[in-house]
Amino acid sequence: MTSIEELYKKVSDIYTEDEFDEKIDKRRKEFEDLFDEEALAHLIVAEEGRNDEAVDNLEEVEIGEECTIEGEIVDLGDLRTFENENGEGRVRNVRIDDGTGSIKLVLWNEDTEMVEDQFEVGTNIRVANGYVQDKGYGKQISIGKWGEVQVLD
Repeated sequence: MTSIEELYKKVSDIYTEDEFDEKIDKRRKEFEDLFDEEALAHLIVAEEGRNDEAVDNLEEVEIGEECTIEGEIVDLGDLRTFENENGEGRVRNVRIDDGTGSIKLVLWNEDTEMVEDQFEVGTNIRVANGYVQDKGYGKQISIGKWGEVQVLD
């Protein structure tokens, strides 16, 4: 069995084989053939939060790295609005703890709405493909173009 077939099994409840192959083809074009099919399959599986081997402990995440983390929401933070040269925006900092440490998840603009719609203290979430930074207040993680936040069962 090829690695792509093994990866497909992780998302077979979400996609048919044809849909999975189409996603790989779409990503190949998007990345202008920079990655092979297996790498693209890994990316798709990770975006769906199904790459359990790639979940990092919070005590081990490093500034500048992309990672996938899981943890319990321990603080929802306050919604803040701001204005800059691009107009008005919103930001909300949610604190996550996984038992090895805690980190601030920074949500921007439309992503702040998931706090009201889906989160409460005690909710377990996964941040897939988050980016770890330090803006002078300690480690924080944010989601970028390829990142995603999921509520876990």
